[in-house]
Amino acid sequence: MIYTKKTYENKKGYLYIPVIWREEFNIRSGLEVGIYCYQDSILVIDKTLTREYKQIISNKGFLTIPYELRQKLAYDTFQIIIEQKDERIILAPK
Repeated sequence: MIYTKKTYENKKGYLYIPVIWREEFNIRSGLEVGIYCYQDSILVIDKTLTREYKQIISNKGFLTIPYELRQKLAYDTFQIIIEQKDERIILAPK
């Protein structure tokens, strides 16, 4: 697991996924990814499309977090954690 110094601000509503992570996880523009919300506080983003929420990666690597999901979140600032083994991005309360 890589604990980055990057954060996601819930009020912005989007997350930038750097090229290095997109390449490592084979996430390209136009790809649909799944978003899972655990206990209204932790988001898991991966290629599992059976998740409750699904979004498409933009041309520049941005992922919009659905508005209804942002409303459920109990926190405003999240640390971005990279889980290389399972090829997923985790947003955990900071």
